[in-house]
Amino acid sequence: MIVADSRSILDCLSPAGQRRLVVEAIDESGFSVAEVVSGTARGVDQLGEDWAGEHDVPVKRFPADWDTHGRAAGPIRNEEMAKYADALVAIHVDESAGTADMIDTARDLLGPDRLHRVPVTSGE
Repeated sequence: MIVADSRSILDCLSPAGQRRLVVEAIDESGFSVAEVVSGTARGVDQLGEDWAGEHDVPVKRFPADWDTHGRAAGPIRNEEMAKYADALVAIHVDESAGTADMIDTARDLLGPDRLHRVPVTSGE
């Protein structure tokens, strides 16, 4: 299961609030978690890895190759993760373009029933 977000969550919630939101989103998704798939970004990706460590769940990391692919690295990584994973839990802050791409890619490759999106407004 991919756990992904907008890095801007770091600016709109306290560390405790971020952690609580991720834990609640994973629980609410109803997805069985055999492995956490991470894009290795700061924010929810790291919190997903932390959750996995606390629950003895393995982590598969997919760092974006910005040096090779430039701006295309994020969408390339998102597609690789969606092809590998079986579900997505996405914390979507302020309609972030990167998270929107992850959601669209997962919807196309995994189907809408394998997607749990939690929208967050930076004022929350």
